[in-house]
Amino acid sequence: MEDRMIITGASAAFGPSLLALLGSLHANWPDHPNVIVYDIGLDEATLMELHRHGVCVRQVPAFCAHWNRHFAWKIWCLNDAPARQILWLDAGACVLAPLDEAFISIDKLGYFAVATHHPLTENASVAACRGCRLDPSFRNNRMTVAGCVMGFHKAGEAAPLLTEAMKVAGVEECLAATEPRHRHDQALLSLLLYKYFSPLLLADAANYMGWTSPQQVPCQQVWVHRRRMRPEDMAALAEHIGGPAAGYMPAEPEEKKPASLKEYYWQTLHRINRRRAKAAGKVWIYDGVRDPALGGNRHGGRKCA
Repeated sequence: MEDRMIITGASAAFGPSLLALLGSLHANWPDHPNVIVYDIGLDEATLMELHRHGVCVRQVPAFCAHWNRHFAWKIWCLNDAPARQILWLDAGACVLAPLDEAFISIDKLGYFAVATHHPLTENASVAACRGCRLDPSFRNNRMTVAGCVMGFHKAGEAAPLLTEAMKVAGVEECLAATEPRHRHDQALLSLLLYKYFSPLLLADAANYMGWTSPQQVPCQQVWVHRRRMRPEDMAALAEHIGGPAAGYMPAEPEEKKPASLKEYYWQTLHRINRRRAKAAGKVWIYDGVRDPALGGNRHGGRKCA
């Protein structure tokens, strides 16, 4: 058991983003804790690059029938990580500055949690509440906690929380979304954080999970770009995996414009069809799988409701 550790996980679709995340840690947080990467379907090229740089990789087993859906694998990773204090970072994130205060929060409070500014009534299903042995009214007047950047003290008060999360996540209906805005692991962990630690002290969303750009707010520390980073910045950050380097600030993401009139036509038609489907009550419910190798598709892998 190590004292502090950073953990993340990725499939093949997030391979380049994963390498950029690791590079951003070396470039912008040179004395960061050790990192473990959890493999949920990485491609050979990414695995070879991780091996070349001595990055510890653990493969997530098929621990339940829905292990690769609804982000159930993330809860398994949180329980498996061999450290007393862990900080989870999504593979689609980029670290812009040291996050030592996150571990101070984990040490003093037992957790590190970031606000999403979305109500828990919108993001957590009734089944998730039932699985956590909570009345649905427990969601009222509470905000969902971000799942992309979060930390836990596994040797402290968060230990029973993670144990319960694993038990609940094993029941698919408690984790699966039944409405488009339900948020799987994020909703489950939010419910349990409030159950074990309420009232929560939540960190600023724009600073720790800024989503529009790496300069969304002054002195921003994390950019959750979700594969919107420029390819040249991803490549440059991946070059930093080998060791500490001077700080690196990625550029603003490019605004994606149609390359041709034909592409503009198909994009417009797609938006119209989505509005028609929504009006008819036919919506895609995201279940956390977009990687074709894991059985997903561009909608997220779920049937149209």
